[in-house]
Amino acid sequence: MPFDWSVCAAMLAALLTGIVIGGLWRERARLAAIKRWPQRWSLNARPLFNSHELALYRELRLALPQHVVLSKISLLRFCHSSEASEARAWYNRLQGLSVSMVVCTPTGTVISAIDMVPASFNRMGHSQRLKEATLEACRVRYLRCLPGQWPQGALLASWALGQASATSPGGLAPLHDAGDQLARKLKERRAERAARWADSSFAQDSFFAGDSRFDNATRSPGGPD
Repeated sequence: MPFDWSVCAAMLAALLTGIVIGGLWRERARLAAIKRWPQRWSLNARPLFNSHELALYRELRLALPQHVVLSKISLLRFCHSSEASEARAWYNRLQGLSVSMVVCTPTGTVISAIDMVPASFNRMGHSQRLKEATLEACRVRYLRCLPGQWPQGALLASWALGQASATSPGGLAPLHDAGDQLARKLKERRAERAARWADSSFAQDSFFAGDSRFDNATRSPGGPD
């Protein structure tokens, strides 16, 4: 009896269809389980800092009394797309990235981002390279340190802010010319994209919405260089 290739193809197609349908059903069930209101809240509170992070946080607060130190901050809190059409793409890229601490001016302008990394830290990982490129594009100083290994005493401010910022009067960098130039550029770019941005669904998202205070912040001492 000759082999019937049509029957074999039909059986193979049915098998593949079953596998696809089964995979879709399992994924749908998984998503439904995530969205379902839990019957048991198996959660416990935990401290925000581990022992090394707490030590660094306290030392930064002492070394930088005129600045604000925040911890466990998502990059989306201080980086956003400059184009409304790319907001979703950048949100998806950056939503999983965060830094251990950020040092800000009192008005909320981020000067530096600090990561406490393990000894096995891999600088060549995709997420790490994306984080570094993002902070560079946003003109935010990026620093890393091993647990328990960071500059001590008077050197800590220089390390966190940059030598020029730390040695200026009051521990804050004037940089008025650079701040004025940055503010003008920001205003020009904001004016160009205002109409498009207003139509974007991300315009109301605090991760991406513009903040008029930033114009003044860039002129204040301690703004990004």
